[in-house]
Amino acid sequence: MLGARRSVSLFSRVIERTSFAEFGVGEGCSLKSIREGWAWSGQRLFDERNYGSLFWDESYVALNNISDPGGRKQRKRLGRGTGSGLGKTSGRGHKGQKARTGSNPKIGFEGGQTPIFKRFPKKGFRNPNMVEWVPLNLDRLKECIGYGKLDTTQTITMKNLRDSGTVGKKIKHGVKVLAKGKEKFDVPVHLQVSKCSMQAREAIEKAGGSVKLVYYNALGLRALLKPEAFLKKGRLIPRPVQRIPTKHAKAYDEVGEIPAPHRP
Repeated sequence: MLGARRSVSLFSRVIERTSFAEFGVGEGCSLKSIREGWAWSGQRLFDERNYGSLFWDESYVALNNISDPGGRKQRKRLGRGTGSGLGKTSGRGHKGQKARTGSNPKIGFEGGQTPIFKRFPKKGFRNPNMVEWVPLNLDRLKECIGYGKLDTTQTITMKNLRDSGTVGKKIKHGVKVLAKGKEKFDVPVHLQVSKCSMQAREAIEKAGGSVKLVYYNALGLRALLKPEAFLKKGRLIPRPVQRIPTKHAKAYDEVGEIPAPHRP
């Protein structure tokens, strides 16, 4: 009783000292209507359990009403009676291999019959020595030069093409220049790439430029494109290969250089 009297007296003092005109409540409202009613705006005027705040908008997020319905997943309780749905056999059914303890057959096992990956023949072939070039058409090259992404006064390497966004970031084996847009290509450029089609080379040389096919092994190409990755790990920049392998000697003009990385 003492606690109830205290809360009522405290509530009365708050009501006496508060002007509700600014909240849209007229002077004719009784104390009971203020305590039990709602204001015209749909906000609760007073809550005796939380009399520290007169107005409470339940749409606001606070520490006392924040919740995550899927934050806690209840543990599956097995063997707690048939009313739980997981009693007796605990959801394993009657007998069989999957009802036994330690049942963990390998993936693809079908109980002893010939599995599906053995019933059907193999089809197709993937060449493990396949080389994937990143294509670069002449119209794309001219467009990036027009935007000022590439400097035509210097030799344009595959690193320049990658850093400027002319080609994608993922260059696995190298860049190949193709002849799409050769009719309108009239920019003299000097390129160092891995491959170039015959028509693209003719269009570039006709515009006053040149193309060199440079050879990089996997480590050298990685050092050319991302030298900062070696410095970040505290490793030295690898040197280029001494010579082009015999089987690739006719496909390239020279060994590609690896410039010294820029240290900030």
